[in-house]
Amino acid sequence: MAYELLRKGKTIQIFDNNFQGNSSKVAAGIINPVTGRRIVKGWLIDDLIPAARTFYKRIENLLNQKFHHQRNVLRVLFSIKEENLWLEKTGDSLVEKYVIESNDYGLFKNKITEGEALGEVQYSAQIDMPLLLEKSQEFFSNEGMMNVELFDYDQVEIETEKVVYKNIEAEKIIFCEGHQGRKNPWFGDLPFEVAKGEVLFIKIPNADFKKILKHKLFIVPLQNDIYWIGSTYEWDDLDENPTEKEKHSLIKKLDKILTIPYEIVDHKAAIRPSTIDRRPFLGLHPEHNCLGILNGLGTKGASLAPYFVNQFVEFLLEKRPINKEANIDRFKKKD
Repeated sequence: MAYELLRKGKTIQIFDNNFQGNSSKVAAGIINPVTGRRIVKGWLIDDLIPAARTFYKRIENLLNQKFHHQRNVLRVLFSIKEENLWLEKTGDSLVEKYVIESNDYGLFKNKITEGEALGEVQYSAQIDMPLLLEKSQEFFSNEGMMNVELFDYDQVEIETEKVVYKNIEAEKIIFCEGHQGRKNPWFGDLPFEVAKGEVLFIKIPNADFKKILKHKLFIVPLQNDIYWIGSTYEWDDLDENPTEKEKHSLIKKLDKILTIPYEIVDHKAAIRPSTIDRRPFLGLHPEHNCLGILNGLGTKGASLAPYFVNQFVEFLLEKRPINKEANIDRFKKKD
C-alpha cells in the first residue's frame, strides 16, 4: 500500500510496531494458480498473476533485490482417481493453461517418497516475504517514512475534512493490521475467521530443489539450503507461540516424505488474517471516510495484495469501484 501510494505521488507515514507474530514474516509467499483436491482455478487468478509480476518486478528494481521467484509446483498424486482427475484438468479450458502432465521428479528423485503419479503447476511463484519486509523497512526508514512503534488508537482525532494522529494531519489512515485488526475500534467487528499456522524451517545441504513440492506438506525453497515446511491449521488456540505438539506433527509428516537427512533450524507460528467468506476486507468506514482498511488476505496474500492494493488506491484517488466481493460494504446491515 505504501509503495503504491508513493508511486501515485502521495505523502505517507507508516506506523509499524514490528510485531513478531506477523503472518507475513512466517509465510512461504506461494502464488499457486490451482488448489484443492478438485484442482480448481484460484479466484481471479488470471488477473492476480500479471498484477503480482508487475508489482514485484517494480519493487525489485527499486530495492535492487530479488524477491519474486518463478517456481513450478510439483504435486504428488496418491491414487489413480487423483491421477485421472489431473489428466482431465489438462484438457479443461478453465485450468489447462496452468496444469501439465508430468512424470519427472527432477531433483527430488530418490530424495522423497513417490506417489501414484505426479502433476505440475506452471505460472506459480514464490515471494520471499521476510526479505521483502526487511528491505522495505530499511527503504522506508531511510526515506524518513517509518515509525517503529505501537499505533495508539486513542490519539486518533477525526475531523470533518481530515484525520489527525499525534502531530500528523492526513486525508486518510489506512489500517493494514493483519489479525490484530480484530482489536481495531472502527473495524474490529468485521467477520474475521483467523487461523493459527505453524511451520518448520529446515536445512537440506546440497539438495538444490528449485521447484515447490506439494506432498503431504509443502516444501518450499528459500535461500542457502533452507526450506520452508508447512503448514498446520488451528482454529481455537490462537496465540503466536509455536507448540511442541504441532512441531512433532510436522516432523512426523516430513519424515514420511524426505528420504535424505535434514536439520531443523527454526520453528515458528503466526495467525493468518482470514475472513468468514475467504475474501479480503477493503473499503472506508461507513461513518468516517477518513479511515480505511486493507486486510483479510488470509493464506493468499502474496497473490492478492498487488492486485487489490492497486484497486484500493484507484478507489481512493480516482473513485474507481472496488470488487464487490472484497468491498466491506458487503457487510452493511440491510434495512
